[in-house]
Amino acid sequence: MKNSRIPIVMISDDNFVMQTCVAITSLYKNKKSDTVYEIFIVMAECSEQSEQTFKGMEWEDCVITLVHASLEQYRDIKQLAHISIACLLKFDICELIREYDKILYLDGDIIVRGDLSELYNTELGENYAAAVKELYCMKNDDGCINAGIMLFNARKMRDDGMRDILVAKRKSLGNRSSMDQQTYNIVIKGQICYLSIIYNCVPGRLIGDVKMDYSMKELNHLYGTDYRSAKQLVKDAVIIHFATGNKPWKYTFSPCAKEWYEYYLLSPYGDRPFKRYGRWGYRFHNMSEIIKRDGISGAVKHMWSRVFQKEKIKKVDWD
Repeated sequence: MKNSRIPIVMISDDNFVMQTCVAITSLYKNKKSDTVYEIFIVMAECSEQSEQTFKGMEWEDCVITLVHASLEQYRDIKQLAHISIACLLKFDICELIREYDKILYLDGDIIVRGDLSELYNTELGENYAAAVKELYCMKNDDGCINAGIMLFNARKMRDDGMRDILVAKRKSLGNRSSMDQQTYNIVIKGQICYLSIIYNCVPGRLIGDVKMDYSMKELNHLYGTDYRSAKQLVKDAVIIHFATGNKPWKYTFSPCAKEWYEYYLLSPYGDRPFKRYGRWGYRFHNMSEIIKRDGISGAVKHMWSRVFQKEKIKKVDWD
């Protein structure tokens, strides 16, 4: 029998509570009436205030359980770029939540537009997980996945001791910008069930300012789809993943930023105003940061690279 009670795991530290609350709000608002979400939030050493915020979100058919976890074993791994070491707790979740044989993991920088029962009921067989291929696989299909949304075969992960294997591999890789994704792509490669792109759609790389250089023919070939345009794909997506640097809580012009903000207003943070940059404000702020970091010459180099990138993007047939 198909499962209408779906265990979902998310990870949050004190810096990502608001974003996680918005994601949970979208989950709840768009589920079917007979679907029950059991949401486990792995708390990466969060404050009491953060815990109270999450506890206040519980509904009858959307149960929230807080799971406390320590980052101690990961402190020797340097945090790079904007990625927190808290995401390394993903290696632990199948051990932390042992009551389910299958677990759906979701990043916090998402909105969910529909019910996730069909995704959860994906047959995994003897694969360790199901996930969506990375967009860059259109140029070189090495089978690598985006680890922001993963359906884990939790029983097999536990039986095969994958937590310790993943942690050991990540530590052997040293400091790098990929905190957990590269590790998954090395360790479980070849034992992954590939999901439709609608379950991990990154609009910033499809219709945003960081669009990749590819054709719809290449995209459809990789994902087995038949879309005429990237805009239609984004419109049909069930999970929108804000995986680029242009986050909707920072910039109003990010693709789907308006939609994200609608869920923000429905979340526990809805009555708290915050500043977001428009396109020109972003450019001024971004250029100021580049000048501080790299000087005038670095800013000029950045501007030149952007002009070149724009010319390259114009050659892509998006429609």
